[in-house]
Amino acid sequence: MPRAGARAGARAEGTPVAAEVNAKAKAPARGAAKRDLARTREPMPRHFAPMLARAGELPEHEQRWAYEVKWDGVRALAYCGPGEFVLESRNMIDITEKYPELEGVRDALGSHSAVLDGEIVALDASGRPSFAALQQRMQLSSRAQAGRRIKDTPVHYMIFDLLWLDGDSLLAAPYSERRARLAELALSGARWQTPEHLVGHGRELLAAAARQGLEGLLAKRLDSAYVPGARSSSWIKVKLQGSQEFVVAGWLPGRGRRRERIGALLLGVYERGRVLRYVGRVGSGFSERELERLAHSLAPLQRERSPFSAGGAPPREAVFCEPQLVAEVSFSEWTGDGRLRHPVYLGMREDKRAASVVREREPIRSGGRAPALARRDRLARPVTARAPAGTGTLALVGGHEIKLSNLEKVLYPRAAFTKRDVIDYYSAIAPVLLGHLDARALTVTRWPDGVEGKSFFQKHAPAHRPAWVRTASITSARGAVDYVLAGDEATLVWLANLAAIELHTPLARVRAMQRPTALVFDLDPGAPAGVLECARVALALHGTFERLGLQSFVKTSGSKGLQVYVPLNRREVGYAHTKPFAKTVAELLERAEPELVVSRMSRARRAGKVLIDWSQNDEKKTTVCVYSLRATARPCVSTPLEWSELQAALGAGTPQLLVFEAGAVLERVRTRGDLFAPVLSLTQKLPRI
Repeated sequence: MPRAGARAGARAEGTPVAAEVNAKAKAPARGAAKRDLARTREPMPRHFAPMLARAGELPEHEQRWAYEVKWDGVRALAYCGPGEFVLESRNMIDITEKYPELEGVRDALGSHSAVLDGEIVALDASGRPSFAALQQRMQLSSRAQAGRRIKDTPVHYMIFDLLWLDGDSLLAAPYSERRARLAELALSGARWQTPEHLVGHGRELLAAAARQGLEGLLAKRLDSAYVPGARSSSWIKVKLQGSQEFVVAGWLPGRGRRRERIGALLLGVYERGRVLRYVGRVGSGFSERELERLAHSLAPLQRERSPFSAGGAPPREAVFCEPQLVAEVSFSEWTGDGRLRHPVYLGMREDKRAASVVREREPIRSGGRAPALARRDRLARPVTARAPAGTGTLALVGGHEIKLSNLEKVLYPRAAFTKRDVIDYYSAIAPVLLGHLDARALTVTRWPDGVEGKSFFQKHAPAHRPAWVRTASITSARGAVDYVLAGDEATLVWLANLAAIELHTPLARVRAMQRPTALVFDLDPGAPAGVLECARVALALHGTFERLGLQSFVKTSGSKGLQVYVPLNRREVGYAHTKPFAKTVAELLERAEPELVVSRMSRARRAGKVLIDWSQNDEKKTTVCVYSLRATARPCVSTPLEWSELQAALGAGTPQLLVFEAGAVLERVRTRGDLFAPVLSLTQKLPRI
């Protein structure tokens, strides 16, 4: 099995119930191995349209169904024979040249000839399918270009069906027999696998898929024939994450200096034949290279009139285009008025026809959703609008009424990201963010005119704050300051309505200001160094702490650098301990890597190097809080990472793998949970150096 699917399947099969896999589905059907040798051999068929699944929930009568991992990639049929290998996409376009490393499937078949069905995927550093990584291969046009990308972005072919073998058509054979015949071929190699399927026990496998952050499952009836081109109820896709294809029918330009760039794509789905319904816009998930490619692709399709005829009017500044292109977009939910909430652009789908894009039926989750997802589902809830209030809107959040104003004001012009989007993000991320803000004196940076306007740093709690906003008075040499304590969702929403985009916290809680709960190393690159150089330094720090018996955790700053945290959470630790310790570690690393690391603030010494800013370990300093938005060109977030993600970004030489916008962060938390949670609870003791 492949890495991701292996773990998901192994965990499911490891449970007492799921271990009893129906052997009948894995063994050839009675008589299947006995062939009528006198029967005329059928020639290899050509140009199949693959069979498709309907969206739905886990079916009843589980023992009648088999379950497979749903792979997030490109569907492909492989036509293989001695000296022949052709890959065709879902819309029957030859894509063989884009994936030359898969030709080994032909050799793995030996003397057999076969037509295989499967999914081409690219895996991230954790072994999970990554459609964003696959995009880098899908866009290539020649075999030579593909060959150059095999090392940094390899693909895998996940084979899950067998349609024709050595002159025998298997289309009419039941799924159980086709899978048994496929298993006999033992197709397992460096770049191709035959992932296992599980008969019955769909809930266990769905829960395992959720733990692994996979897209979902496919349920297939054991007795189902293969019907080319049909979307059959014999196959059901059960999604853990909201995502589907949408028609691109226009875009919103950026604002101000960036008006020549695309800020967001306008999305639609077809209903009742040729009626194109507007379902919202997506302005998150784009790289600079992808924005350039989209501008080049959409410019020739521009048109004057809107192609939308349902779903309300897009924004007045919209630029429309012929509805010919299809984008894959993930999102948290459909709103009551048929719009997407928290959409994130994943990539363009060249294997889907725009005319076939409809809204997929949402599965009913009563009993079908894995229990492990219940807590994470809270991330999808919106702020509840109650009624208009003068020039604003009243919203009910956590039992408190908040007047929201200028919700459509664009705060991130390049992404067309509005104040409403900022409020929705902070409301959605609240379940994990609040623990990191709890009982800490909050300092915010406000951008009332958006990130391209003027800003101001605010420590004092505003005098006009609602009575229910908690504060704490802290006295320093300059006098007492009343700080906001953001311990609930309502306070987050209130702050977001003030355009408080950035949230900064000290390392200590207000009840023990001399006791930092963690050690922090702020890695700040000096041009031309960037986040990849920071990744090298962060990994060196990680290795150092491991040798000292300490666990460390890394997050992006949301801007140019990274930050490494070492949790302490001990009563006896003060800044008198942590600051000298951090300084010593930084100086040791500077001596070990003088061409890469600098430990002093002097700008003259920082060009091309990474400053390890140990001085953040101070009672007077604050650091941007994890999950805080940043006032960058696009709505980037200070995002917790796995250490393997740094290694993957370095291996690929791709800094964009370490940049995450608001929608992508919500998706990560839904699938991975709070990677920074141990920073709040892990107790560790600083050793002597």
